[in-house]
Amino acid sequence: MIPNLKTAKILWGAVEILAMVAALAGILIKGLYNNLFQADYLPGALAQDIITILLSLFIIFLITTTKENSIKKQVIVIGVISSQCYLYGIFTIERVYNSFYLIYLAIFALSFWSLIYSLAGFRAQNFEKMRLNDRMLKTTALSSIAIAVIFIFLWVMALIPLMREHNRIEYLYSIYILDLGFVMPAFIVTAIMSLRKMPFGILMAPAMMILGFFVIFPLGLNELAKPAYGMTMNFGPMAVSFIFSIYMLMIAFLQLRLIRFER
Repeated sequence: MIPNLKTAKILWGAVEILAMVAALAGILIKGLYNNLFQADYLPGALAQDIITILLSLFIIFLITTTKENSIKKQVIVIGVISSQCYLYGIFTIERVYNSFYLIYLAIFALSFWSLIYSLAGFRAQNFEKMRLNDRMLKTTALSSIAIAVIFIFLWVMALIPLMREHNRIEYLYSIYILDLGFVMPAFIVTAIMSLRKMPFGILMAPAMMILGFFVIFPLGLNELAKPAYGMTMNFGPMAVSFIFSIYMLMIAFLQLRLIRFER
């Protein structure tokens, strides 16, 4: 799927090493995020950093074992790299100005451009014999559209009062930028391409679901960790986060499992 896989693997590896450095700093340096994030989201910082370290180790293993014909592994790597681009995009845009900010910025930039490099050489003719049953294809595509519509509606409804009142919020504005400008359009585009049975859309749809899982799952962990910090756990948002994320992971797993590459 990726023409110059060797260079792509170097870029991916660099992203993962930097992500591990940033996450280790978050675990080992007390108060690294203090006054830089909304207080409600600090309980989940430790869980997010632990997930990042474990995920980076897993992806480094995948990178070392991925070959040119390891298409499914490449899709998983792209999905995870996308989620790290999103995470450190938040760190960058939200101005998390601690001593590791330049590393956050480097991860954001390197992950973004590694994705561009990885996907730039995609050739649909190489996947003319790829097969996926219509039921799975439509389930993933329609789920992607539904996810995009739900979040576009929620974020627009949240933005309208801010626009009406000329209110510039201090935290979490990056999510509106990244979701409405990039992530939700990507869900819709890959879904439409999948419904038209275009190979790029079929392959990128599970990558988008992997991205969604690693973005939303930590939000549930954040709620779960709140009582340990003397905060009240909101069961509703936690349940929604876990249900949404697990559903997306399940869809990604099933689609990757059912895709066949006929020779």
